[in-house]
Amino acid sequence: MSFRTAIEHYERDLVSTFVADLRAHLVGYYRQFGADIVTAGGNTLQQAQDAVSLDLVVELADILDDPYAHDLDTFRVLRHPDVVFPGSDISWFGAYHRATCVLSQIYDFN
Repeated sequence: MSFRTAIEHYERDLVSTFVADLRAHLVGYYRQFGADIVTAGGNTLQQAQDAVSLDLVVELADILDDPYAHDLDTFRVLRHPDVVFPGSDISWFGAYHRATCVLSQIYDFN
């Protein structure tokens, strides 16, 4: 495997991890807020999980794009558009320790 292929695999692997982590995070989020979300016209848990897509994930390159201002030398921060109220200005973020790719936190922000 070439170095470039290895890097591309590593990048896809972190995106896949974020997608799985976000889907799992939504379970607890909906446990707490789901009834209010659906009443307000938002997606159900299943719809929200189905809306999480590898193709919509982007990695932040500028600290100003992260509302929690993680040090991008220490963390890799990924962003996904809102899946709870699609089309809203909310984004979901996942911050992973750069050296280990261990999840630090998932959060949403408008």
